[in-house]
Amino acid sequence: MRTAELRYFLASVEAGSFGKAASSLQLRVSTVSRAIARLEDQLGVALFERTSSGIELTTAGRVALRCVRRVLSETNALTETLKRNSFGAIGEVHLGFHLPPVNAFLTNLLVEWRTTYPGVSVTPHEPSERTLHTALIERHIDVALIPEFVLPHRHPHTPIYFEPLMAVLPTAHLLAGKATLQWTDLKGENLLLWSWGKDGIGRDFFATRLPGISMRIFETGNMTLLAFVRAGYGITVAAQTYSTLNLPGLKFIPIGEGNAGFKINLVWRAESEDPVVGKFVAFMRDRAKPYWRVTSPRAASESPYPPP
Repeated sequence: MRTAELRYFLASVEAGSFGKAASSLQLRVSTVSRAIARLEDQLGVALFERTSSGIELTTAGRVALRCVRRVLSETNALTETLKRNSFGAIGEVHLGFHLPPVNAFLTNLLVEWRTTYPGVSVTPHEPSERTLHTALIERHIDVALIPEFVLPHRHPHTPIYFEPLMAVLPTAHLLAGKATLQWTDLKGENLLLWSWGKDGIGRDFFATRLPGISMRIFETGNMTLLAFVRAGYGITVAAQTYSTLNLPGLKFIPIGEGNAGFKINLVWRAESEDPVVGKFVAFMRDRAKPYWRVTSPRAASESPYPPP
């Protein structure tokens, strides 16, 4: 049973004769009548009564009509869905995050994506940095936003935005009244770090900028560490993103030096052939280009981190 035979059947019902159906389909009458005869043979029933005035549906034909309309409707929907999917118009993108996605520039990008491509949903994932690369390789996520200092070199990537770093102090700290700080202002402080310092990346960064500073690495998440900063156990340095959370008892102060920040890159699998993922990557890359043109050359080009 072919879809064409079902379409010829429906056209014949709507036209009231094989001749009019053939004319609307731009086919020969014999082509339509033979297709209907094949369909009747396959179903084992007569679908039409042939009369001198035209054709009329049999009882079996009326039952078949309901089914054929449903089948053709679903077939058309499937064809349209696959066509839209092939052009990246519908689907889902699984996006992994290293930092909470509350950066203003990133938020604007996600809003624009949702408005431009309402048929493509974005599902967030927040595995730890130890598992983010694994999640990408094992296809649990399609793309990820990753700081430059933990970039997996095996995957293609493109810079999306620059994330400044800020000193985080208890509100009662002596430095809390300053509008900006320099690295030298933090010497002599107890520096608390979370998991990003466990593999030496954080330690190398701060050893370069704060030689001899006392560091303590917490085996906790960042929110727990910030609670200990608020309790007076030390200070930390965090992405500016966290300052938007308005956490009570903490003061976020910009570090006014060009190397106090890092690029956030979009990373994807080179072998990915999903058109939806390809469209998302192209969208993010193209929208980020104007951002980097207006960002200071030093912030856009200088990496504050040594290679991992």
